[in-house]
Amino acid sequence: MGRVRKEREIPLSLFYLKYFLYLFFGVIAICIVLFLIFSSLDSFGLIYYANYAEKQANASFDKIRTADKVSEDMIPELNQYIIFTLDGRVKDGNIEAGETDRAWEAVQGSTSDIKGNYYKVIPRDQEYCVLRYKIIPQYQSETLRRYLLPPEALFGVTVIACIFSLVITTALRFGHVLRKKLNTLISAADHIQHEDLDYIPEKGNIKEINKVLSSMDNMRHALKLSLESQWSMEQSRKEQISALAHDLKTPLTLIRGNAELLYETNPTDEQLDCISYIEESSLQIQEYVQMLMEINKSGNLVSPKLQKVDINAFLQEVQKQAKGLCMGKDIQLVWETNHTIPNITIDPNLLMRALSNVLANATEYTPSGGNITFMTEEENGYLRLSIRDTGTGFSPEALKYATTQFYMDDQSRNSKSHYGIGLYVADSVAKQHGGRLILENNKTKQGAIVTIEIPV
Repeated sequence: MGRVRKEREIPLSLFYLKYFLYLFFGVIAICIVLFLIFSSLDSFGLIYYANYAEKQANASFDKIRTADKVSEDMIPELNQYIIFTLDGRVKDGNIEAGETDRAWEAVQGSTSDIKGNYYKVIPRDQEYCVLRYKIIPQYQSETLRRYLLPPEALFGVTVIACIFSLVITTALRFGHVLRKKLNTLISAADHIQHEDLDYIPEKGNIKEINKVLSSMDNMRHALKLSLESQWSMEQSRKEQISALAHDLKTPLTLIRGNAELLYETNPTDEQLDCISYIEESSLQIQEYVQMLMEINKSGNLVSPKLQKVDINAFLQEVQKQAKGLCMGKDIQLVWETNHTIPNITIDPNLLMRALSNVLANATEYTPSGGNITFMTEEENGYLRLSIRDTGTGFSPEALKYATTQFYMDDQSRNSKSHYGIGLYVADSVAKQHGGRLILENNKTKQGAIVTIEIPV
């Protein structure tokens, strides 16, 4: 029995919101911490502020303007320069050749270009000195400037990496906690699956999950009552079947005893055949009753008791039954045996039961004056036992479902005297012998063909 633990319930939306807030405030905290770290790097001598190069350019303005000659060592750190004549010719500098036009535009009044460069124009005697710089944070170390991303880009990449890590961590934590919350559902379903219907699930603090648990608990309770009722009905059914099977023994004994007495009345040959059918059929019914009692007791189909059987002797018994079934409806029996094997390993009682069901169906659906053909043949290591009638044949639906237990919706062979068990039993017996049951319609003549295939 599970222990019921009461907790304060919260909606699932608040459960989600809690982890969303973790993520939201985590992102803000990451941004603030990283901003403070990068902002303090200047005091440790690692980076310059964004306007450092501009300040250096302004500080060196007078020095460059009044110098006799501009040399590279006069150019402030983080700045590049170029010297133009008054008519725009390049005299000196370290700005790339392809960038000189933009620098000359600065002389004509432009202070920046589309690449984010800023320019400081210093007029001199007969020339212009143009300084170029960027207004971005930069590393104080030349080595760091060469091998690392710019501080702004590095800051952005670090922020993205930290946020991504936070999202992954939050998702994993959320998944772990949610799995723990759902474990109660999984556990309840598992107990129901294994028919532990006395289990009472623990409830958590998620309102929606508790509602599902309550529904599952109601289902568990209803299923328990249903199974108990079903078990009670099953027991009652078994007791009734056992009682009925036991009661059948008495009239069967009387039938057999009276059949034996009829032998002493000097019967005719035709009457002797009828008496023989009655006696043998009563014995067969007694075997079926005993089988029914065994099935009812064990709850399973009787396992086949395989033995080597003389095939011709077995078929003689089948023929005798078939004649008795056909005699009552004026149906002609055609018997064709085309096998060569002398013996076959079968359970004779089960196979006789299957063939009797198929023959009974055939006589039921064959009109008076028709005929039933019983044929045996060997094919690909199988003995085929085929029964053909001259009835209406199977409907397309019956060809698919006639071997289903209790199937009775066969419009082409409709009868109210059967319960949809005969072909189901025949199919089960064939499968128990490693064979199969084949249903088909006669393509050249009217009627149905039922074949039982048994491996030789």
